Amino acid sequence: MSVRTHFPSAKQPDSHFFFTVARGERQKRFALRPGALYALIGGLPLLGAVYLGATAYLFFRDDMVAALMARQARQQYAYEDRLAAMRLQLDRVTSRQLLDQDSFEGKVQHLIAREAQLETRTAIVAALGDRIGISAETTASVAPATPHKSAPRTASDSARRSPPATGGPETKANSFAPMPQPMDDLPFKPDKPRPDGFELRGRSADLGALPRSGALSPEPNRLLAEAADADMSTPARIELLAASLDRIERRQVEALAALAAPAKRKAEQLEAVIAETGLSPSRLKPPPNARPAIGGPFVPAPSDSKGSPFERQLANVQGAFVALDRMRRVLPYVPVRKPLSGRLELTSTFGYRSDPFLGRPALHSGLDMRAETGTPARATASGKVVTAGWTGGYGNMVEIEHGNGLSTRYGHLSAITVTEGQTVAAGDVIGRVGSTGRSTGPHLHYEVRIDDEATDPSRFVKAARLLATRD
Repeated sequence: MSVRTHFPSAKQPDSHFFFTVARGERQKRFALRPGALYALIGGLPLLGAVYLGATAYLFFRDDMVAALMARQARQQYAYEDRLAAMRLQLDRVTSRQLLDQDSFEGKVQHLIAREAQLETRTAIVAALGDRIGISAETTASVAPATPHKSAPRTASDSARRSPPATGGPETKANSFAPMPQPMDDLPFKPDKPRPDGFELRGRSADLGALPRSGALSPEPNRLLAEAADADMSTPARIELLAASLDRIERRQVEALAALAAPAKRKAEQLEAVIAETGLSPSRLKPPPNARPAIGGPFVPAPSDSKGSPFERQLANVQGAFVALDRMRRVLPYVPVRKPLSGRLELTSTFGYRSDPFLGRPALHSGLDMRAETGTPARATASGKVVTAGWTGGYGNMVEIEHGNGLSTRYGHLSAITVTEGQTVAAGDVIGRVGSTGRSTGPHLHYEVRIDDEATDPSRFVKAARLLATRD
């Protein structure tokens, strides 16, 4: 029996943890500080986690890399799609801006073309107004107003351009305006009598219905003033300028309508004068020398299929002026003026009477008008002298052919102041009253013949009075 003897061990410090490892008879003791023990206890799970993580990474590495690459690809595709959508939207905006710009420029060009057209139309209206005696002051009210300089560059720019020296609006207007009036160029002298009623140009009072300048311009000018507002957008200015041009165009149509009325009225008055003579106005044609010297190739006027209101009204006015100009060219060659100045004193009328020398019934082919010897006898219409000399019972006689089968005779003259073949105008002195031929005293024997057949001159004398009252 063995007896173990225990020897007392040395006392260990309390600040350490001691671990004893026994293997057989051998023992080994470890002393750990509390901090080291806690670190060891805490580090073991961490090491386990690292191990597990490393194991999982090695096992799932390929799948994780593939997932990351797929995600990156999806993000890249999403970014590319978004960029493509933004680029498409940018292209759409750019295209819309280009379209808007083209539309804006088109509107500006349209306004410029419209204003140029209105300027030409204004010249046409002014030329037509001048034909019946309307001053430029009246027709200027239908001219396009010049927009304020701060407005966008539109039709107003062309308004500030100077018209060309030739071929401008006034030249264009002449191609539309009525024919020149040969009546105005006839050689009247200041001392000739008024009763011939040859001055046919109208007075401005004939157009009382035509609005004056102040009545036409305020509305367009107000719109132009609004268009000059700096706070207004450009499209709004364009709309206001277009509205201003629309109003000016309507005023021009109204001015044309006002011009047509007096032209028609004057043409009807002149036709009534001719109808008073018993002649048909449609039967009479102006002689070749009364037609204006015009010509050139036919070029159709540009017009749409329906025709604008201005074009339709212009055609109406042109019709009225064609009729008026025709009457003005014809009337100088119709004997509707008095052969003597002042009040006519008839001593013998047209028709059957007792012959003053034989006392037997005879046909008197004209009118006898008492006058003092030497009183000027005047041509009652323009024409050509075919006889100027002694002619049997007429004594000294002048015969004038006026065309359209019309002729006049002036007999018993004491003196003749024209020669055969001479062209005379209405109102020209062709001789002096006398008592030559079969005459009992100083007087003028006046005849009017149609197709060389004597007709009653009293109808033409009445027409002369009617013409004088309507002058």
